[in-house]
Amino acid sequence: MKNILLLALFLISSFTYSQTTVGKSVPENKEDKLLLTIFLKHDQSKNIDEIEKIKTDQGFYENFPPEDVSVVDWYVVMGIGQMVVLELPASKLRTVNVALEKTAWKAFTTEFYTTYNLYPIIENKLKNKSKVDLNSKTNAEKSNDKLLVTVFLKHDQSRVLSEIETIRTNQGFYESLPPEGVSVVNWFVVMGLGQMVVLELPASKLAAVNLAIERTAWKAFSTDIYPTYNLYPFIESKFKNKSKVNY
Repeated sequence: MKNILLLALFLISSFTYSQTTVGKSVPENKEDKLLLTIFLKHDQSKNIDEIEKIKTDQGFYENFPPEDVSVVDWYVVMGIGQMVVLELPASKLRTVNVALEKTAWKAFTTEFYTTYNLYPIIENKLKNKSKVDLNSKTNAEKSNDKLLVTVFLKHDQSRVLSEIETIRTNQGFYESLPPEGVSVVNWFVVMGLGQMVVLELPASKLAAVNLAIERTAWKAFSTDIYPTYNLYPFIESKFKNKSKVNY
């Protein structure tokens, strides 16, 4: 009889534990979100009006971004084209690709890079932690004449990451970039390209940014710098899906 009671208690406790485990696993199994950087490179054999007509005729704004996909940033990086960062469930990756193949090709050539947000990982290392959200700025703040620049920090793959980190630490990278008076907009790793930093700065600070990079980033990275502007406010009204998130 005692054995039967012990068996019953074991079964009840096992059932209770399994129910508790299942209940706890639901939020942990929540679908992860992916960041994706997309370059939309203009076909310069067409002018901007012709490109816009192609996009409109092909239903670009109705189909991109697809449902359940959100825009993080949408910039024009002058010298490259449009740069779009999206947040999406991994299951929507194919949908994003098909939407672009159907509605953006002919107007653009496209490149895709998986991306992650580096800023939270390095924020505590930066002397200047100034960071701005372009979409939450008031009109008064937007009236200030600030410039955006996109900086690509491309790793020297002849060195491992720890060697790169030693070089930039010894060169004072975190103390010097961004310089005083300059704010980070986003700091991502674009896998296959390197680190992508978007900065907001007065035009008078452009030389200071360039010098900081030359003095503290070179040797660890090769760098490309592009003047940039925020395209999203100009095209937001055209989108069927206006979902946008901030990082």
